[in-house]
Amino acid sequence: MAMLKFNRYMVAIMILAVFTYASLWFSYVFRPIPMYQDVKKHYKHLNTSLGFDHVYVISSSTQINRRERMKQIAKKIGLEFEFFPAISPDDTKVIDEFKFDDELDQSHKASYVNHYKIYQSIAQNNFEDALILDDNLDFELNISSIMLNVHKILPADWELLHLTFCNSQEGVYSKPLWDSENVSPDHKLHKTKKTYCANAYAVSSTGASKLLKSLKPSKLSIEYELTKLIQSNEITSYTILPPPIVPWRSPGKGNYGLYYLKKSTLNLLSEKSKPLNSTLGFDNIYAINLSGKPDKREKLESMAEKLNLKLEFSPAISEHDFDSVKKFNPTNTLPPSETAHYLSHYMIYQSIVDHGYDSALILEDDIDFELDILSIMTNTHSSLPADWEILYLGHCSELEGDSSELLPDNNDEYSEYNLFKSKQPYCTYAYAVSYVGAIKMLQKLGKPIHPIDLGLVDMVKQEIITSYTIVPPVISRWRISDASDKYPNRKNFDIPSLKHSTLYSLGLTFELNSTLGFENIYVINLKTRTDRRKKLEALASKYNLKLEFFPAVSKDDEEAQVNPNSGLRSTHKACYLSHYRIYKSIEERGYQSALILEDDIDLELNIFSIMNNIHRIVPSNWELLYLGFCSNWEGSGDPIEDKDNISPSHKLYNSNKPYCTHAYAISRAGIQNLLGKLTEEIRSPIDLELVGMVGDKKINSYTIMPPLITQWRSPNNPSDISPGQKALDFYFLKYSALHYLGLLKESNTTFGFNFIYVVNHPDRTDRLEKVEQLSTRLFFDKEIWHTILDNNTYSINELNPNSELIPSVKAHYVTHYNIYKSIIDRGYGSALILEDDIDLELSISTIITDVHKSLPKDWELLYLGHCNNLEGKSSKPIIVNKVDMNSPYKLFKSEKPYCTYAYAVSRAGAYKLVEALRNPTKYPIDQEFVNLIQTKKVNSYTLIPPLVVHWHPSSESPTDISPVDQTSDFYALKNSTIKFIS
Repeated sequence: MAMLKFNRYMVAIMILAVFTYASLWFSYVFRPIPMYQDVKKHYKHLNTSLGFDHVYVISSSTQINRRERMKQIAKKIGLEFEFFPAISPDDTKVIDEFKFDDELDQSHKASYVNHYKIYQSIAQNNFEDALILDDNLDFELNISSIMLNVHKILPADWELLHLTFCNSQEGVYSKPLWDSENVSPDHKLHKTKKTYCANAYAVSSTGASKLLKSLKPSKLSIEYELTKLIQSNEITSYTILPPPIVPWRSPGKGNYGLYYLKKSTLNLLSEKSKPLNSTLGFDNIYAINLSGKPDKREKLESMAEKLNLKLEFSPAISEHDFDSVKKFNPTNTLPPSETAHYLSHYMIYQSIVDHGYDSALILEDDIDFELDILSIMTNTHSSLPADWEILYLGHCSELEGDSSELLPDNNDEYSEYNLFKSKQPYCTYAYAVSYVGAIKMLQKLGKPIHPIDLGLVDMVKQEIITSYTIVPPVISRWRISDASDKYPNRKNFDIPSLKHSTLYSLGLTFELNSTLGFENIYVINLKTRTDRRKKLEALASKYNLKLEFFPAVSKDDEEAQVNPNSGLRSTHKACYLSHYRIYKSIEERGYQSALILEDDIDLELNIFSIMNNIHRIVPSNWELLYLGFCSNWEGSGDPIEDKDNISPSHKLYNSNKPYCTHAYAISRAGIQNLLGKLTEEIRSPIDLELVGMVGDKKINSYTIMPPLITQWRSPNNPSDISPGQKALDFYFLKYSALHYLGLLKESNTTFGFNFIYVVNHPDRTDRLEKVEQLSTRLFFDKEIWHTILDNNTYSINELNPNSELIPSVKAHYVTHYNIYKSIIDRGYGSALILEDDIDLELSISTIITDVHKSLPKDWELLYLGHCNNLEGKSSKPIIVNKVDMNSPYKLFKSEKPYCTYAYAVSRAGAYKLVEALRNPTKYPIDQEFVNLIQTKKVNSYTLIPPLVVHWHPSSESPTDISPVDQTSDFYALKNSTIKFIS
């Protein structure tokens, strides 16, 4: 019985024990774990110390600028802090107390001591926590709000909290801490991985105690000591992503490049205090300009000078730059013109980021400014919200300026110009971008789907980017009826007009008519010269010029045969009569003025813009106005006064001896004067008659310098008046209209290409003399491009210092590579590259004319000479017409055209070569070409037999590139120019 009672007691005790244990286990397992610390105590601190007990800023008393900047930031965000006196690297007495490893440099030792002493201060003052900051930082403008939310989700066991970091992998491979109420939607907490920074972090009292016990001076900096403790789980650390604080660096130097603040406090402070400068309060002004539109550039330059603005012209991508357009938009989601327009803007966003600009203004080149734009922008900057990422100064939308989007707190009730939240601000001809905005654009607009303005509008509508619009606009387009570059077949939008136009104030709104401001344009043309007429008709169509082709008197006409003993050629007589009859026509029709052209001319590409300016400064008493001439006496003396510098690039002079009559205008007074002194009785060539009257001051004549119109004739297209005479090229056009429009397929003074480079070793003056002789005999123009010297290791190693090439071969490689970059930089459509040890076919001008007619449009390389006797043996020639069939010179697809002494490169080819040959390997440049040709990465053609060969005998003169090699002449020229000269 007793035993039974004992057993019952034992069972009861065991049941009670089990129950008690179970209760304890249950209460332990399901105990309320303090996931978030109580943040009530932090509310009173948030406006002064970001929720911590104290804020230390490590700073030296000598860092006056940094201290002042920190004070300005603190005042703006309401932060109270203590400047903690930084130990100097020169303070060896204090540093030596810590007994560091000698491998650690003094600056890192000093930094270690500074942080260690702060941990001691935290412990001595019994702070529960403290924030430690560098003195060179930038803060999110709303950091107080961010930190309030962070404190709500910060685990109670935290010991370190990083507000910035220097590790691009931070947070990449970890999920943020659970935030059930999403109290911090923009900034998340992650367990720290490796921050590698100690610029901005908080330490709890527990953390400070641990650090004081764990840190032992060694060869590691404080940043790496902290990282080591975090990695070994000896201290509990969290990181805020994205960081609300970042290291500050001056513009252009960037920071660590990991994260950028959405609303920079420093940006706001700098914008507020920044005086309106020559870039309208922004860091830079980009003006997108197509190289073929110099007239638009000149208008912009004139306005910039008027408003004292500094513009950086950013070359626009052309729709004909097929490589760039295709590479950026391989799926052809947009037409080429829109893709090119898109890419032109996208590249500027990249430039803004690369330069570290806080902000930049982006302009297209067909704009007009409000005359009072400086004053307006001063007011705009003072009221522009700190969170702006796009600011539209002009637009094409009727939806902008909605009263519901007006910013009442950011506008002056007395101002005509107000800031609105953007709605759908179509068009991209004038808008500013902040640094953060550029980052967002690069992230969101990398794949073109819609035109660039629609892409930006989508970002605005989805509130991905913060955008504001100035209403009414301070910048507008000046086009009225022209089609735009972006939409070639579409007329201009109905864009809001400006109150006070800068273009109007400069007198630049007057658009010339289809006859360049004259009442008529006569073109003297022989019936037999249909080739010249077709050129001018094509040029007139492109420029919307109205030309009247006036039948020229031929040298074979009866009128030109009179008075055979006068000593004048019949061609001169015919020319005189042709001009005289135009004078009579002008008189009969009652024209107030007329422009007379001969049919062998080329125009300056921006002639409209220049003539617009010239008409405004030409004296009212003008009778002759020379737009072109053949004299080096013109331009002597002072130009006609131009007080407002209306025409900065071209000036007007009193004529001196303006020989030639290929381009000149006559006023009605001039016609009466000429017809009163000239008759059909021919005494001398017409240009000499006019020069005589100018010299005797019997007619008021003016000359435009440099000329707007030149003669384009070449050895293959001689003058009809003086056959065999070379055109007197005293001046060359800056931008040739015929070249730009592709209308010069005949051989010109550059053999049908835009330019000729001749590579010459500085020591080989003997070869240079030969090249000059060739140039004089064959009438070609060239630029001598000196080879980089073998001992110029800096230039040679600029591309790839580890290349296996010997110095001379590498120098040769780099010289040619630099020429390809020059072709791109100068905007040439093509260029011929010759080396200085060459001989040319005497009839090269005639032959190359036919070659151009047959050359496929996709050509990128064209070999006029090579060193492979098997070239063309295994393929058929390219036959386009009967000329090709009958010509001994045939075009072949290139196979292995070794040597680089004579080859042409198209613009597309230059782009490909610059990209493909960026890093020299073990191959010489001609072998690299062969590799590209063999892999079909470049479209190359070879002319066989060649028009150019090496001229030096193989037994006498080795090459400069490979001195041990002798040249091999696989082909001999039919008619050697060097032999002909000698």
